[in-house]
Amino acid sequence: MAGEKISSTYQQTVILLLLALSAVFAAIILFAIEGGIVQLAVAAGGFFVLRRFWSATRRKRELGSRGFFPGRRVDNHWVYEELHEGEVVVIEFPLAYVGRGEHEILIPGEQSWPGRMPAWAHGRRDEIIERLGVVFKRSDMRTDD
Repeated sequence: MAGEKISSTYQQTVILLLLALSAVFAAIILFAIEGGIVQLAVAAGGFFVLRRFWSATRRKRELGSRGFFPGRRVDNHWVYEELHEGEVVVIEFPLAYVGRGEHEILIPGEQSWPGRMPAWAHGRRDEIIERLGVVFKRSDMRTDD
């Protein structure tokens, strides 16, 4: 997380790997059309491997392309991440369990934001809250103001 570096060539590597996997997957499908159940099973396995890879690389792909990742849950915190000069920086927001497997995210208010956030996040409260809105509904965001 914090201090993690993401190389500028990461996206190129992901694209090349996806192209290679897609070519292998297409070849397997062609064999499956001509072949039998074994080739079809291999094609299905290739699909699930590709899907798992795509899911596993989502965070780094978004950091590389958008410059931020709206977050993920780590224990009882929500970890929001941004990429600054090739290094991942984070903000951990506490989560409050509200029942039925749902959580509210606790966001510092306007006055307490500068004192509780890292320098790179000062003056960017609205922008960061908007990005968190991709994951949380406004009704699931609680402030201390």
